[in-house]
Amino acid sequence: MKYFKNYKSCIVALSGGIDSAAVLKLAVDELGADNVAAATCVNPHVFNYEIKNAELIANTLRVKWYTFTSTPSEEFFENVPDKCYYCKKSVIGEIIKIAEKYGYQAVCDGSNIDDLDDYRPGMKILKEYGVFSPLLEAGMGKKDAETIAGKIDHPDIFFNTESCAATRIKTGRITEVRLEKIEKIEDKLRYTYPGIRVRDYGETAKIEFKIKRSLTELDREVIDNVVKKFFENVEFE
Repeated sequence: MKYFKNYKSCIVALSGGIDSAAVLKLAVDELGADNVAAATCVNPHVFNYEIKNAELIANTLRVKWYTFTSTPSEEFFENVPDKCYYCKKSVIGEIIKIAEKYGYQAVCDGSNIDDLDDYRPGMKILKEYGVFSPLLEAGMGKKDAETIAGKIDHPDIFFNTESCAATRIKTGRITEVRLEKIEKIEDKLRYTYPGIRVRDYGETAKIEFKIKRSLTELDREVIDNVVKKFFENVEFE
């Protein structure tokens, strides 16, 4: 199947997660590495392990890798319900600038059919800015993305698809200090407890998991000890 039949080159918004990695792999296989690039946002709301993962993916597939920062509008920092829209707008806007500067025909992302089941205000930007979503166009979902991304051969690539750190802040203003706090906790616990998510409710942290799991008393004690270095109270889902 030809995924990029209308393009001779593209740049992929590479988050370091499975979906965008799959798109990058498809693009390289079809267009060749010399005609494909990846771009990764390195703002404070992006987990550092994902940035490192993105670099590994780009290097393994031998494509040019661009990093950039973006400046979301004030609505993002005010933590409005559709903050993802304002964040995505700034991110895609920067990637379009890179594409125009270096002559890439298309800007691509990893959106897929499973994303249509969730509330994702950021997806409106894709239409507004003309972003091409190969997985979505082909009717492919996350299982397909996992299969494709699994063919990227590097032992240190760690796929643990997550929403960005800003989604963890449930009340109040989004600040760099709060984002760093969440990242420090999840970094300490991520490999022992995959899929852990720390929700910031001010003085209280609520611990959730991407896929529900049972915790032993020892598990709770380990997590509690880490989280209480940063929060007054800890609650478990």
